[in-house]
Amino acid sequence: MKTIKISVWSLISLLMFLVLNYIMHLPAIGMHASDLMRTNLMALVLFGIPLLLTVLRLRVGFYFLALVQLIYTVGYFSAAYQVVVLSSAHLLSKMAVMVVIIIALGINCYWFVLAWKFRKATTKSRTERYMKYRK
Repeated sequence: MKTIKISVWSLISLLMFLVLNYIMHLPAIGMHASDLMRTNLMALVLFGIPLLLTVLRLRVGFYFLALVQLIYTVGYFSAAYQVVVLSSAHLLSKMAVMVVIIIALGINCYWFVLAWKFRKATTKSRTERYMKYRK
C-alpha cells in the first residue's frame, strides 16, 4: 500500500515539474523556450524508469527515484534563483511562479517523508523476519 502512495506522489511531483517547466518557458517570465520538449521528455524518462522498477517490486527503483527527486528538488531552487534574479518579469508573475515552486518543494518534502517511513518499515520487517529464523 505504501508503494502505491509513493508512486502516486511521485507522479504528482512529476506533474508539478512539468507545469513549472512550462511556466518557466512562458514569454512573460522571460526564459528561453528552446528546449522545453527535450526537458519534458527527459523528466518523463527519469521518473518513468524508477517507477517501472518499483512496480516490478525492485527496491533499487526507490533509491533511483529518491535520487531523481533530490535532483529535481535542487532544480527547484535553481528555478527560484532564475525567477528572482535573472528574470525581467513583473513582480506578480514572479510571485506566482514562486508559489508554484514552494508547492513543488512541499510535495517533494512530503515524498521524502513517505520514502523514509517506507524504508523504516521495510527495514524493520526484514529484521523481524531475520530474527525469527535466527532463533
